Amino acid sequence: MMSSVLAVVSLLLLQTEVQGFLVLFSGSSMDHLKITREAILQTTAKVCKQLASVEGRDFTLPPGPLTAESLALACFSSGSAKSFQSAISDVTWRNARVDFRHLFNGEYHFDGERFVEGRKLIIDGMSSVKASIKQGNIEAARQKLGDILHTLQDFYSHSNWIELGNRFPHSNLIRSDVSNIGPVAGIARVWSWVWKCSHGGSFDQTSGKEPMGGINKDSLKSNHGNWHTAAAEVAVAATSQLLEDIRGAAGDTDFLRCTSATLKVLNDIITAIDKYSCLH
Repeated sequence: MMSSVLAVVSLLLLQTEVQGFLVLFSGSSMDHLKITREAILQTTAKVCKQLASVEGRDFTLPPGPLTAESLALACFSSGSAKSFQSAISDVTWRNARVDFRHLFNGEYHFDGERFVEGRKLIIDGMSSVKASIKQGNIEAARQKLGDILHTLQDFYSHSNWIELGNRFPHSNLIRSDVSNIGPVAGIARVWSWVWKCSHGGSFDQTSGKEPMGGINKDSLKSNHGNWHTAAAEVAVAATSQLLEDIRGAAGDTDFLRCTSATLKVLNDIITAIDKYSCLH
């Protein structure tokens, strides 16, 4: 009986607007998997390009969309694509898992105006990722990275950051050196029930009250679906920004241990870095 209930809940999570961007089966919409994968690919490509420049090598991506296979071929070798894709899957699965484990916990999705708590999850999670990488616990680092990326991405789907005209990440979400999240909505909009921003979606308990609907941008079919593409694009940029912060703290080698997995991919990169270090 329990397994049947879990299957039904899982199906609902995968196919409906639940807590933030869709998890899977999103069609032409951008889901958490696509957002996370795109950011990891972009950031890894940037690292590879910079390493190639340092080593005096040419770096050229093949034409067409950036994929794990095309990036592995350009950065490493054709045989490394499988392990690279495996690392991406580790992070994206943990990202999707947040909707299963924390369906009704608003802070994990920036729901119920729990912005302070949501930001704390991200800041604390980033510290945990950096500590795990430093300790050599790469599996724990990837898991926590996936968790906090979900919450970070949901900010752009469930807040009115996009509606306010912003087309860039809200950097205060990942900065531990600032004391608060900063302005997002006007005070009247936050505290007056008349202007209360419901996130909307199947599990929003306030979306049936005035004002009806919600502001979520989870998919193209959401209440504010016309803002979905903009929200997803900024979520990709924000994910890349967080990854760059992790990279800055961990260094290129350990960063790639976390995001680019094991086996041939990592060995190729470390060999290149070590060769450069010995020559200079």
